[in-house]
Amino acid sequence: MLFICQLRIIPGQLDEATRMFRHPKIPNNVMVHEFLGLLGKPDAIVIFEAPDAPTAADFVVQFGRVADTTTALAIPIEEFQWTS
Repeated sequence: MLFICQLRIIPGQLDEATRMFRHPKIPNNVMVHEFLGLLGKPDAIVIFEAPDAPTAADFVVQFGRVADTTTALAIPIEEFQWTS
């Protein structure tokens, strides 16, 4: 499963967030595709694969000390079912 996590650094946590974002703890069953800093909000995004949502949550929770996080499951557009 592919996930995208948006990270908004908590005021006063820039130095710690920078260290953590550069050297995150990546479990064996998680593969990070991209970890990008952004010019604007959010401050960073991480695009990663995990076998399931609980594993994704376990990976993302480490960032909660330094950033507000929002994580979404990403589905290839060919497989996506739009609802109204």
